[in-house]
Amino acid sequence: MQFNLTIEGKLTTSALSNATKAGREFVTFTIVHQSQYRDHTGKWVDAKPMFFDIVCWGKLAGHVRNLTRGTLVVIEGGRLLGYINDDEFAGLKVEARNVSLSMRFGEAHPGPAKQTRRGDLVTTADGEHIIADAYPDVVTDRELIHH
Repeated sequence: MQFNLTIEGKLTTSALSNATKAGREFVTFTIVHQSQYRDHTGKWVDAKPMFFDIVCWGKLAGHVRNLTRGTLVVIEGGRLLGYINDDEFAGLKVEARNVSLSMRFGEAHPGPAKQTRRGDLVTTADGEHIIADAYPDVVTDRELIHH
């Protein structure tokens, strides 16, 4: 019997890499999927969140080991694994065939997301206003350090 599942969700924690006693690498992480629907009044309502424990093996595990919390992914699942859920939320444990970054709400980027600063301008020690992207987070050039 064939089982196919495609689900989009956000990682609730960063991916955890591990290995079996035989040395086969695997990575596990949990994603949460929460859809919305319109109720009888036409108002958008959040559905109950569903949690999916994802297991990746082999080369796929090597590719996903650096995924971090909050990353929006699309999982193509191929096999359901035994799972008991003790809390009130619905959940499944799925062996992934493929994992992709979801670009529905943002652009794909290599590596960790670049941290952004609050506001558009940075005020220097001299009172100058400089665009935040042009102002370095850490100054290592001794000529630029104010005394």
